[in-house]
Amino acid sequence: MRKNNINKSSNVFKALSLALVLFFIGINSTNINAQPYKSNVQSSKEPWKYGVRAGLSYDNVTVKQGVSYKFGWKAGLVAEKRLVYNLYFQPSLSFQNKGFRSEILFEKVDVNAYLLEGVLGLLIKFGDERKGSGLYISASPYFTYGIGGKTEFVDLRKPSDSTFYGTASVNTFANDLYQPLDIGFQLGLGYDLNHKFSIGTFYYFGMQRMRNDANYRWKGFQIHLSFFF
Repeated sequence: MRKNNINKSSNVFKALSLALVLFFIGINSTNINAQPYKSNVQSSKEPWKYGVRAGLSYDNVTVKQGVSYKFGWKAGLVAEKRLVYNLYFQPSLSFQNKGFRSEILFEKVDVNAYLLEGVLGLLIKFGDERKGSGLYISASPYFTYGIGGKTEFVDLRKPSDSTFYGTASVNTFANDLYQPLDIGFQLGLGYDLNHKFSIGTFYYFGMQRMRNDANYRWKGFQIHLSFFF
């Protein structure tokens, strides 16, 4: 039953993600056959734009069985600079909460982590620059560094077992339980609503091992809303 619930939750989220992609394509349908907008100069002297960003995440790890997604959130700062033609650089720095749940063999684990996230966003924008609206795609390296959080352990064995420990709560990044540093990539799709507001969604995957004794990594989805001053 629990496995079915996990599968249903995953299928629902995939369906919502697909619907969001189709929504982006739909509102950009008038421009979808056009070539990417090109500026009149090969490089831009336009000033930096600065703003704030907030969003939600749906996080997990690369273990195939016994784990489930967990919702999280993020909030931080973002900047943007045109590099050349329709290529933009969009770095961001956010405070992030994410985690996952697992139930493997005799142990149930609930991981809650607080991290600093830095993203070196590279965007290709399409659409009408005069209105500041249009579709964009992104491929961005990122890093996160864990600064806090608690991980809860529940022993599912009988109390009569000689090694039964009951429950335990430890710091997520203490004593090398989970490695604080992660480096990975984000692949995303978004839409600039106007010169002020932008919405984006992406899939991320980590490349660093989360534990020294286990070969699995962070993965998940994020959606965020940005406001530029």
